[in-house]
Amino acid sequence: MFKKVRAPWIATWSPLRPLGCVKSRPCVRDAFDTAQSFTPVRHATHGAQGLANGPKSGPGKRLGAKKTGEQYVIPGNIIFRQRGTKWFPGENVGLGRDHTLYALQPGFVKYYRDPQRHPDRHYIGVAFERNQALPSNPFAPRRRKLGMVASPRNMDEVTTSTTALPSKAGTIVARSASSTTSSTPAKPLFRNEREARRRMAAGRIPQEELLMWPDYSYRESNFAIGRAAERANVKVEEFVPGDRFKAWRKRNERKAKAAEKRAMGRAKKTSKRKGKRLA
Repeated sequence: MFKKVRAPWIATWSPLRPLGCVKSRPCVRDAFDTAQSFTPVRHATHGAQGLANGPKSGPGKRLGAKKTGEQYVIPGNIIFRQRGTKWFPGENVGLGRDHTLYALQPGFVKYYRDPQRHPDRHYIGVAFERNQALPSNPFAPRRRKLGMVASPRNMDEVTTSTTALPSKAGTIVARSASSTTSSTPAKPLFRNEREARRRMAAGRIPQEELLMWPDYSYRESNFAIGRAAERANVKVEEFVPGDRFKAWRKRNERKAKAAEKRAMGRAKKTSKRKGKRLA
């Protein structure tokens, strides 16, 4: 490769030009300079420092199948690592940006083909049951993706729906819906624990009763749970708080002593090294 270089003195008067060389009569030196205006320049074709374009010797990427057929997986388990889509994601399987196939639902791994989707592609899916065959029929009822197995419901066992009601004995009593006068659901008796504690202290609500909370759950209040040891005549030692400032001062003193010991150890090591050098 050649690079064009401008001649330093051509067609201009300069004190470096020899005598007798004017614009009308160019001298021999000017002709020599114009002939040398194109000088060859070679550029580097390889990295000067390091092996930027050298051979690669990186570790293997451990590609291939990580889960076999009918092996149980949970959401997030890697099933197959690949470069490119040799295997495509099927039912309940996701595809990562590096073409990694991973499970989306708990179940059993299935390797199969689906001619209805594509005649030549291979798919990997996750079935909810071991004996389930993939691909599933698109016109059949869909299976629930909650880790549950569908089972028929026996209507003879279901007699009447029941509604939970609190009782003063500390248990929940079931009452049939047919005996209720109104179909409206019950409402919580209070808004929070503070209001329940105030009503219990005033004697409006017995402490042994299971109350309905704002989340529509029947349970014992936290205040009543805390007094379980008192009702069972179990003596609990009272907590005696100590001096927090004194504890903080002792902790800082221990830290200072530990730092001083570390510094003394470093000083001894450096003094030994200096003695060895002088010797």
